[in-house]
Amino acid sequence: MPSQKLKNMIHCPGPSSFWLCYMGIFSIVLSIAAKDEVFRIACVGDSITQGARVDADTQSYPVRLAEILGDHYEIRNFGVGGATMLRSGKPTVWSTLEAIKAFEPHHIFIALGTNDTVEGHRRNWSRIDRFGPDCKDLTDELLGLPSHPTICLAGPTSMVLETPGLSEQRQINLRERKPRLQQLRGILNNLVEVMANDRLYFQDLATVFEKRPELMTHGDGVHPNSNGYKELALTVARSFESKHGKSRHIKKDRWQGFERQHFKIQGRSAWIVVPLKAAEGRPWIWRARFPGFHAEMDQQLVGHGFHVGYVDVAGLFGASDAMKKGDAFYHHVTQRYQLSRQPVLEGVSRGGLFVYHWAMRHPDWVSAIYCDTPVCDPRSWPGGEGKGMGSARDWDRFMKVNDLSPETLHAYRAPIFKNYELLVRFQIPIMHIISENDRIVPPGENTLKLKQYLHKSGHFMQLIRVKEGTPESHGHHFTHPEPDRVVRFIRRNAK
Repeated sequence: MPSQKLKNMIHCPGPSSFWLCYMGIFSIVLSIAAKDEVFRIACVGDSITQGARVDADTQSYPVRLAEILGDHYEIRNFGVGGATMLRSGKPTVWSTLEAIKAFEPHHIFIALGTNDTVEGHRRNWSRIDRFGPDCKDLTDELLGLPSHPTICLAGPTSMVLETPGLSEQRQINLRERKPRLQQLRGILNNLVEVMANDRLYFQDLATVFEKRPELMTHGDGVHPNSNGYKELALTVARSFESKHGKSRHIKKDRWQGFERQHFKIQGRSAWIVVPLKAAEGRPWIWRARFPGFHAEMDQQLVGHGFHVGYVDVAGLFGASDAMKKGDAFYHHVTQRYQLSRQPVLEGVSRGGLFVYHWAMRHPDWVSAIYCDTPVCDPRSWPGGEGKGMGSARDWDRFMKVNDLSPETLHAYRAPIFKNYELLVRFQIPIMHIISENDRIVPPGENTLKLKQYLHKSGHFMQLIRVKEGTPESHGHHFTHPEPDRVVRFIRRNAK
């Protein structure tokens, strides 16, 4: 039976309007279903939730949490600088209550208390006897939401007196307030026990920053730096997953005997292969396009403790949209799986565009590059302007995703050849394999041209040459002659 809310949204005046009514019902059902596809998490708190002392839009812990949990989660930041749990505080978390309700969250993470320890002209600590009752009232309100959220009451993060650059006055202030935080943690923990609600639990954040000054903003002692916000996001993610389990949207299968986890990144399919035991430093391979081609090296590397990751950026030809999806994938896997910040990039054929464009976007995030018959110049493929066969259909797609027209094309220069000096400056180790009779991606217009540019700048590209690729592939495919050499190259240069 449809809900009363749905009935009130729809009115069908008569038989003549049947199809219009039917489509209206269908559209509303779809919109309701679309809203419920995502799991909504509300991050409620003070300036530490808001993201003070960093760029809140890119480095706050709610933003980092979204990167860790990935697609299918909508995370909203309800942090207010200076906010208290006390209803009488100015400002107070109570000012965000209606906005939180409108969000209809499935989970709420509440981290407050730091500003409740303040006395002075704000006189919050003088009214601290209201902290417990006000917290209970807020929690009751939120537990009663129609979305039936789970709620985490978090014990506030520590004040770190070891933070470099603290003034004498700041140290006195924090030394006075720090013991008060422990008292509030006790109140919160006790409240959770007394309320005894299955949807309510306590998570103490005291240990996240305790005696870890390297995670704090210089001269502050309360607010973390960008690395501190990452650490906080990881702690919150673990807390969330301890209650809800790992993402419901991760599917698992086997890849060459190893576990592979599938998920979505900005609507695109992605996966990570997990080794039985990660190597020191947690190195990983990032495959770009055609991840099953010449994968024998990857299989060996997983055996050596490497993770292997892939995100589908098909049809984007290394354009800006591909870069954005790549950035989202990178942040997700490096945080959720705690992987190295410098993957080895592997590109096959047109995957070379993604590999090199991303490497030039983030040259300090790359440990090495290995490419198999890669496209370096789109004019060669798919453009077909040289000796290659080209692809008219793919050339049209390339022009579209790069916002090029016949009028603007004359000014276009392949980014790889335009920005190759970045590879030299950051001394990124590079290895390619080519087929000398490749008519799809002619090596003279791609790999050998890049090798020449690099050589003139004093940078060396290791090169494996195959005399002839298969006739049916127009020379583009072949049996890999030296997979062990590639494995040695990657193991030697991975960070």
